[in-house]
Amino acid sequence: MDEPDFDLRGTLGLLRRRGRLILLTVILVLAAATVAIFALKPTYTASTLIMVDTSHKNILDPNTQLSDSGSDSSRVDSEVELVKSETTLLHVIEDTNLVNDPEFGVKLGLRNSIMAYFHIGNPTIPSGDEALRSVLVSLRDAVSVQRRGLTFLIAIEAKSQNPATAALLANALAKAYIRDQVQAKIDSTLAARDIIKSRIADANAAVVASENLVDGFIADNIDVIAADTGKPELLDLRRQSDASIADATRLLASVNTAEQGISSKDWQSVAESLRSDAVTTLEKQRATLMQSLTGAVQGSPQAVDLRAELAKIETSLAATAKAELTTMRAQISGATAKGADLRNQLRADVLASSLPASMLANFYGLQQEAATARSQYQTLLARQKELDGQAYLQVADSRIVSQAVPPDAPSFPNPKLIFALAGLSGLALGVGLAFLYENFVGGFTSEAQAASVLKIPVVTAIAKQRPPKPALGGAVPASLADLIVNAPLSIFAESVRRVRVGIDQAVLRRRSIAAQPEPAGTVIMVTSAAPNEGKTTLALSLARAYALAGRSTLLIDCDLRKPSVHKQLGIEPSSGFLEFLANSSLPLGEVLTADVVSGAQIIIGARRSELATDQLISGTSFESLVDGAKNLRRPRCDAAGPSMIPTTSIFRRGPGCYRSQRWWVNRSPTSSCLVIVGCP
Repeated sequence: MDEPDFDLRGTLGLLRRRGRLILLTVILVLAAATVAIFALKPTYTASTLIMVDTSHKNILDPNTQLSDSGSDSSRVDSEVELVKSETTLLHVIEDTNLVNDPEFGVKLGLRNSIMAYFHIGNPTIPSGDEALRSVLVSLRDAVSVQRRGLTFLIAIEAKSQNPATAALLANALAKAYIRDQVQAKIDSTLAARDIIKSRIADANAAVVASENLVDGFIADNIDVIAADTGKPELLDLRRQSDASIADATRLLASVNTAEQGISSKDWQSVAESLRSDAVTTLEKQRATLMQSLTGAVQGSPQAVDLRAELAKIETSLAATAKAELTTMRAQISGATAKGADLRNQLRADVLASSLPASMLANFYGLQQEAATARSQYQTLLARQKELDGQAYLQVADSRIVSQAVPPDAPSFPNPKLIFALAGLSGLALGVGLAFLYENFVGGFTSEAQAASVLKIPVVTAIAKQRPPKPALGGAVPASLADLIVNAPLSIFAESVRRVRVGIDQAVLRRRSIAAQPEPAGTVIMVTSAAPNEGKTTLALSLARAYALAGRSTLLIDCDLRKPSVHKQLGIEPSSGFLEFLANSSLPLGEVLTADVVSGAQIIIGARRSELATDQLISGTSFESLVDGAKNLRRPRCDAAGPSMIPTTSIFRRGPGCYRSQRWWVNRSPTSSCLVIVGCP
């Protein structure tokens, strides 16, 4: 498959021809970018880095367990979503009071702003949940959270019109995320502790029930066991155990009653519960003071002293009672421990006795159930204490490794980037406009395109170029037609000679096709679709090319409205041509002018506004002039009649052009020049 050819030379030529358009487009785009840079509000971006530690941290357990690498990546991605969650953003709004911030706070929406501007209705500022939602949306748009590659780093970026606010938001979001992470671990630990607490009551009940079953079994069978084993001391152990447990129960009831009396300042019940001589003595003193205070006059010095003494007695009572309670609690612990030891000894002796197999199996099963219940209960108690310690000793799994600082320069707009993009966009747009202008607006760009559109052969294209500079001190202005003589090897001269060769070849082809011979001369008409396209320059150049090639040549300036051939020759205009057309009896020699550089004969004109020039050109005088000019020299040559060869100097589709009789003319016909070439 053949690849399409790329015309590099044509593309470069297009860029050269439309360089001004491209440059103007680039300048306009850069100017628009400059206006945009000054019009846009600067935005500052601050960044905070967070390091996520995927290990399981536990202060109470120094042997930290590391997680497997397969779940680390998912863990970090999950933390990214937690950072930008609505819960974390709401905490940032609360911490930084963004609701009252002029940039992120509650403002009128676009619709309400327009209504307020035109004084339509009564727009109100959102409040409540709607206001909080609008602030949340603004904050979410201002922050971005991303993971840095495959690392454990999370980058938090915050944007604001104030650099300090940008840094504040980035750091606040990081701190809120870490605080929420710690709080989540605390809440999880406390939730587990509460679940264990709810199970401890059941475990305690199970322990009590199992212990009661063991004690009930022994109580029901102690007499049988003592008789069968011959160990009456088992009965003594049972009585001692029951007595210790009863003492502990009695002391515990006294302690509870005394504590209630202390809290309610019922010192009499406290003394009765504790049965302490010291407490009893102090209570009697307090009662005596109370009786004395009742008989004293209120506000008297005696009453004041009695109240002070009473306060001291009550303070001593409280201290003594608490000391007695401490002693009684120690007694309770001792009695409880003694009862437990006696009970365990009794159980061990019973288990070691020679009992029947069925009784021994029942007792052993009950004891094992009790041991299991105690073990579970102790495990739950230990776990509860462990969770109580862990609940408020939690540390975050993430830490801030780089806090945000207020940026020095705005992140948007970036002048360098905007100018670079604007330059590239302007260049691309300019090139695109150049291609559009060349191919759809600006006319022909190549000989092939001109031939395709005009549907007639195109001899050549004459390149546009600057006119040559006049000679030093020369009074005659320079003309491009002078290049035919002064620069015969220039591009312009070569193009004109190509036109001449093309015309000669067309004449030869027509002669070979025609059945009868034609007159000697050849008439060439040079015209254009629009004014100022260079037909005068081309006609003069073509006449000089034929004259320098040894052909007898006559150039007629048929532009009777605005003749210009004389300007390029540097001579004064003449009205002889108009007089000749008006009166054919005037000798032709009087209107001829010789070109000093090529020898061609030229008929120049002068402007006359009072004559109808179209009637002169279409009259018999002009026709006889052309017929006579074709046989100026060597009428014996075997050339044949006139050959009208249409050509144009600049390939262009002018406005309102149409094709008529193989000529491209304008609806307002422009003038033309005739070049009549005879035989050599």
